[in-house]
Amino acid sequence: MKLVLGPKNSIIGGNLENKKTHAERTAAADKAIGFDYQYYYFLYRVLKLGLNQSVGLEVKDDVHTDLDNDRQILIQLKHTTQKNADGSAKNLTTFDADLWKTLSNWSKVITDKNAGRKSEKDQLTFVSKTEFMLVSNKSQTASCAFFNVLKTPNTARPKIEELKSKTQDPTIQEYIDNILTLKDTVFEAYLNNVVIELEVDQIINRCKDAIIEKQVPDNAVEQLFRDLDSNIKQDNFISIRAGEKIVISFDDFKRRYRRYFEIARNPELKIVKYYDPLPSSLNHQTFIRQLVDIGEIKEKNDEEQIAEYTRYMLMVKITLESWYQKGELTSQEIEAFNNEAKIRWRNKFRAKSRQVNLRNHNELALELLDEMRAEKLNINSQQMETDFSNGEYYYLSDKLEIGWLQDWERKYK
Repeated sequence: MKLVLGPKNSIIGGNLENKKTHAERTAAADKAIGFDYQYYYFLYRVLKLGLNQSVGLEVKDDVHTDLDNDRQILIQLKHTTQKNADGSAKNLTTFDADLWKTLSNWSKVITDKNAGRKSEKDQLTFVSKTEFMLVSNKSQTASCAFFNVLKTPNTARPKIEELKSKTQDPTIQEYIDNILTLKDTVFEAYLNNVVIELEVDQIINRCKDAIIEKQVPDNAVEQLFRDLDSNIKQDNFISIRAGEKIVISFDDFKRRYRRYFEIARNPELKIVKYYDPLPSSLNHQTFIRQLVDIGEIKEKNDEEQIAEYTRYMLMVKITLESWYQKGELTSQEIEAFNNEAKIRWRNKFRAKSRQVNLRNHNELALELLDEMRAEKLNINSQQMETDFSNGEYYYLSDKLEIGWLQDWERKYK
């Protein structure tokens, strides 16, 4: 048996769990974070894959890893939102239901007749090539007697029997009985292969650390994590909908997601895609009001279009700020980029102005908008994608530095 502790987290706060109502304690949010915890641990394992290895989600266990030497790791994930007085996650106690239920479930897996493990020999073969890992954000405490029991698996049976006699909980007693049904050789080998990893919190940061270990530049880690997270979640959904198991091998990962790493290692400036929830009242944005007034979009029927344009605009806004804050571009370089966009707009705006007495103003504004959308802007000789170039013009029009109608300054300023 091996006990592993994750990095400690400094959290300030009291024990709020006892103050929660029953509805709050059983809220869907608590269950949702458990599912997310499981998924992100799966993603972490995917990022740590080695040659000829694979990782599965909800196939052999919550998560499992098949290694390249005919060995496997079965992983159970247990997340708690309950807190100790110091703000840390609640302790794993001697009679923790998650602990004993997990050990009981594994004992049933070991003796599963339908999996061809009826005999003691077959069970021992299975256990000898399997590591049983319980991963949790719960805290380690010296008062948990179970860890002392597992220090010597060869003398664990009487100690576990003694623990059974000390609890009046029939469910815990049943879990312990399931474990004790294992033959002595299997029982000892099983407990010897149990690994408990506690205080595993900040699992998303672990994923990002795994990305850094793959020689990805620091300034590209956040975007690469978002890209991998988004695409792997989408691929998992597609697999589930098709009735397929979620298993990613080293070769699968390399083939399907290698390109994201190549992009991340590219020395070019990295655009920060906007994935966060959109702000409320999108229709009240100045650049949207301008587009509504020229007939480009309709407020009531173009919600998806409004959301898309808003993402382009916010992408430019947060990316320019990110480049400046990280020192990737100076304020002068950003100003030069904005000025170049405005000069291109101004030249075409003046050309349209010559036709103002001959044509409908909205038609001229739409033509101007279309022509600016066709522009591909550059930063330090790096050509920006169309969505970013379009977003720059939405950004400038939102700041009221450009407009589409001939009287845009009077109308909106």
